[in-house]
Amino acid sequence: MKTLNDDIKIAFSLQSSPGVYALLLGSGTSRSAGIPTGWEVVVDLIEKVALIEGESSLTNPEKWYIEKYDESPDYAKLLDILTNTPAERTSLLRQYFEPDEHDLEEGLKVPTQAHRSIAKLVKYGYIRMILTTNFDRLLEKAIEGEGITPVVISTDDSMKGAMPYIHNQCTIIKLHGDYMDTRIKNTPEELANYSEALNKQLDRIFDEFGLIICGWSADWDNALRNALYRRENRRFSIYWTARGQLGDEATRLVTHLKAEKISIKGADEFFSTLSDNVEALTDFGASHPLSTDLAVAKVKKYLSEEKYSIKLHDLVIKELDRVCLELSSDRFETRPQSEITPELYIKRIHEYEELTSTLIKISTTVVYFDNGRCSSLIKRIIERIMQTQKFVGSSYLINLQRYPVFLLFNSIGLISIDSDNYNTLATVLLKTRYYGYSSHYDEKKSTLIDEFYTSQILEEFKKTELSQPENYIVKTIKSYVMEYLPDDKKYEDTFDIFEYLINLMYIDSKYKAPLSEKICAEGYRLAKKYYNSFYNDTYIRQQAHSNI
Repeated sequence: MKTLNDDIKIAFSLQSSPGVYALLLGSGTSRSAGIPTGWEVVVDLIEKVALIEGESSLTNPEKWYIEKYDESPDYAKLLDILTNTPAERTSLLRQYFEPDEHDLEEGLKVPTQAHRSIAKLVKYGYIRMILTTNFDRLLEKAIEGEGITPVVISTDDSMKGAMPYIHNQCTIIKLHGDYMDTRIKNTPEELANYSEALNKQLDRIFDEFGLIICGWSADWDNALRNALYRRENRRFSIYWTARGQLGDEATRLVTHLKAEKISIKGADEFFSTLSDNVEALTDFGASHPLSTDLAVAKVKKYLSEEKYSIKLHDLVIKELDRVCLELSSDRFETRPQSEITPELYIKRIHEYEELTSTLIKISTTVVYFDNGRCSSLIKRIIERIMQTQKFVGSSYLINLQRYPVFLLFNSIGLISIDSDNYNTLATVLLKTRYYGYSSHYDEKKSTLIDEFYTSQILEEFKKTELSQPENYIVKTIKSYVMEYLPDDKKYEDTFDIFEYLINLMYIDSKYKAPLSEKICAEGYRLAKKYYNSFYNDTYIRQQAHSNI
């Protein structure tokens, strides 16, 4: 099975198991808000103390402080040196963590897209436990903005007085404290060990929850690293997101935890995409959009009762939109930057096959089990894909754009014949229109029979080094329909019937020549029988006559 996109994989984990995954957030989550790290605050406080002591410029603030006071920098002591009252302390700290008018104008020190997206996940019950090393209150503000008051634990005292987290809609554990509490953990010594109570809490959380880690480097937080090393349970996954390469400490942890490392551009984009994907999966109906087997199973369910018709339509159109968006993208550009080699051509062929596989399989499932109700939907699928074609660039690549429609057209045709679905076959063959270079419904339109017959695709395949391209095409199409045509002989017969049927219809419409002179006897016999059955159907005759 195809490897799942990382964004979708995480979203599916969250959506399928609400409340099972906890977040572990580091300073990187608040970086785009302009919030300094705890150590950056300490360094700035040291520089303020140095100014009081007459030192205007420090190359190493920490070293200066140790030499001056004969001890490591301490957050509480720095505040005692710089302020005399609680009000002064509050005012000083607000400069680092709360926005002034200029910050508000610049969009700084306010909840970021990451915070707001996390808040949405909390609102709908997908996230209930959040661990953070950050001192700021941006996450709390974002969650409160969604109408939820999180239970915030930042000290052992608050942990003792808190309701068990199983009863809370959201619990935020601020592992290193809150910026308004002078007991925050900041220095290497303070980060080396946690209290017994916090360690027990972490052991329980890491045992009971899966984890999504974001914005945490693991470089300085020895106690938190040790807590993760103690994790033995593997019932839920750990996703470790990171920009660029992980450091040595994080790499060792990822290996120990058997975590999945996910590369991201930043916390804002990651959580925004995660929230959107979870919402989309929920709307989709909780099945995985990239799993062909699940999509096919869903189609079968939706076809079983009329009440599911809207869900069936939405499922198919969602996949169709995905395919069309990709076909229209630069990935399938027809103006190559380099020479078109046979290797490039074959690569493009395989990309078309992979991209359209799910859409073709759900379309053939619709055709096989449908009683003709969905004929217009199948017609729409084919016409939408044809509309993605580009007409500027290499003639080789322009012509190869027919291949996805060719695969879909033939797969649907074979299943229509096997299931005697005359209505859909007639709609596809007689009503579906190809507009070529024209974007208007005018005389330039032609039928699929005119444009997408096998011999034309084989002509394109001569530009490759594929041996026996005819056999390659037959095998490729079989991979899409083998659930309904598993027997090789029956598949070959059905393929022949469809091929000859197309030829009969083409000759009949273009030349009015004696059919028996144009095709071989056996193929004629097989196809003529089906051809007569096809046109003996009243609906088919009406469709055919309306197109003369």
